[in-house]
Amino acid sequence: MPETIPPETKRKRPRRNRRRGARRSFWTSRLTRVIFLSNLIGLIILVAGALAMNRFEAGLIDAKVDNLRSLASTITTVIGEQATGFGGTAVLDVDGARQVLRGVNVQEGWRVRLHNKSGELVADTSQLNDVFEIELLDPILSERPKRPKQEIWRENIRAWIDDKLHNLPWRVARRENLRRNLKSEVRAGLAGDSSYGQRFDADDNLVVTVSVPIRRVQQVLGVVTVESYDVASIVTAERQALAPIIGLAFLAMFLSSLGLALFISLPMRRLARAAEIVTRSAKKRDAIPDLSRRRDEIGDLSLVLRDMTEGLYSRIDDIADFAADVAHEIKNPLTSLRSASDTLRVAKTAEQREKLIDIIQQDVSRMDRLISDISKASKVDSNLARETAKTLDVGEIAMNIVEFYEQTRSKEGARVVNASAIDANAPIYIRAYETPFAQVLRNLIDNALTFSPDTGEVVVTAKKAGNRVIFTVEDEGPGIPEDNLETVFERFYTQRPKGASFGSHSGLGLAICRQIITAHRGKIFAENRVGADGKIIGAKFTVDVPRQRPSGEN
Repeated sequence: MPETIPPETKRKRPRRNRRRGARRSFWTSRLTRVIFLSNLIGLIILVAGALAMNRFEAGLIDAKVDNLRSLASTITTVIGEQATGFGGTAVLDVDGARQVLRGVNVQEGWRVRLHNKSGELVADTSQLNDVFEIELLDPILSERPKRPKQEIWRENIRAWIDDKLHNLPWRVARRENLRRNLKSEVRAGLAGDSSYGQRFDADDNLVVTVSVPIRRVQQVLGVVTVESYDVASIVTAERQALAPIIGLAFLAMFLSSLGLALFISLPMRRLARAAEIVTRSAKKRDAIPDLSRRRDEIGDLSLVLRDMTEGLYSRIDDIADFAADVAHEIKNPLTSLRSASDTLRVAKTAEQREKLIDIIQQDVSRMDRLISDISKASKVDSNLARETAKTLDVGEIAMNIVEFYEQTRSKEGARVVNASAIDANAPIYIRAYETPFAQVLRNLIDNALTFSPDTGEVVVTAKKAGNRVIFTVEDEGPGIPEDNLETVFERFYTQRPKGASFGSHSGLGLAICRQIITAHRGKIFAENRVGADGKIIGAKFTVDVPRQRPSGEN
């Protein structure tokens, strides 16, 4: 027996993955179809309403009914006065009634019928005038000329539209409800009731009819029925007059949809295909088309995709370089550890073993510090993504940092001094990530303390410079070689002046600072402080970040 799959298992089946890749052509694009359909639906509704012309047809029928009732009233009045005999006995004079009908000006497409008291048809304007028309026939042609294809095509389209409109379900039901019964109209007239309105004959032709009884005093002598068959032809003529306008509307719809598709769908398809190419090959990082000339959302999307692609590949390159640098930096203490441990086995004196153990401890401490800093550097981006930028008081930041170092300062070592002069009544604010930004200042101060003499000072300054805020950290150390003012911000830069303890720094602190400040849309750079005699008297690190303007400030 086949295995039965429980309903719970069926529900847990994963859905089939959507086909990936920008494989849709221009005309099979869903966005293109949506554009065309959204424009077409509104146009179809408008055209269908125009072709149906219900309100126009209803108004025309009402006007026809009024005209027919007026004509029928005139005819019945004249017949009642002139063709019903004289004396006390009223009898319908058929010949006189026919003579009256001959004198009535009946419009083309109209018809007047006269029924006697028995309901028999005794007069009909379509048969009263026996007129013969003589006209010359067209000459016999040996070959019938071909009709233009354009005319045949137009007639076929018109016939197709008329057939579809004519056979709409609600129209068929309406015709059945208004199916004409002439005998019922005549019987109602003979009973003294007038009837009027639109009806449909056996051939589904629209007929506007009015049936009015012929009276002499209160006696009903017959019924006059006035009919009009020209309503449908008038409506058809109006529809045909709308055909050019409808054609222009469809042409405008097509051109508009095509323009929107070319302007929206095609660029989106180009961006999707370019993104697919970029995901397949790292050498195609510039495949995203530059649509920045477009001043709309698609142009913005192009710029964002290009920036995102460049950022992702830059991040990939940075990760690869970072991994290579980490491997290189870790190999150095590992090599020293291996060498010291191998030498420890053959050390002969206690002094030699003690010295080798110190080296091993230093290398272990160096590796621990290196791994900790590598961990911090790898988490900078994630920490920035998790944190929320806050409005920070610049004077408060500088004061808190300096107070922290003053409270934790040992008896030996340089002092940290706050040289900021910010008016308490006019505070300065920045929009920043509090913890990472404080880490930048701590890294700069820690770096300055390692180079400053024990009797020196590290000066922290914060000030406003237009729309920017400038933080500076100055030390009294030996300065930075001119060639290394930029390279000090590279990862694992560990060149130290003579006398500095080897391995006490991982070379990642300043690199982390630049990474954080770049995320704040700022910049950081280093320079040397020069004394009056032209000699270097220390280093100076500057952090430049945007200032947050108070509301209402121009």
